[in-house]
Amino acid sequence: MDETIYKRDDQGKKVAKDLKTSFKRIQFKDKDIELSKTFKIGRGKDNDIVILDDPLVSRRHALIEREGTDFYVRDKDSTNGTFLNNNPIPKGERIELKCGDVIMVGKTRLEIK
Repeated sequence: MDETIYKRDDQGKKVAKDLKTSFKRIQFKDKDIELSKTFKIGRGKDNDIVILDDPLVSRRHALIEREGTDFYVRDKDSTNGTFLNNNPIPKGERIELKCGDVIMVGKTRLEIK
């Protein structure tokens, strides 16, 4: 019997929704960074991911936090906000990241792989 699951039928949609995809890196510009800990993102040189060439990035803009095997993104009260998949991240909230998510910090795009 054929065990194929088609992503467009109801069974495939359910499987895709329940499937937890693992990821291990974040990609921005021409860089790949392994996700293994908490990462600070911003214009300040004390960040793990330093973005100097984007004037819309705050000194302490966003944070990627690790909790067990899951990763979350949080805006650090930046001036211009942080966006996940074109949606603003509410101040003080942290949002779980999934493979394929895109974080926008200023005009800089960071993709979860």
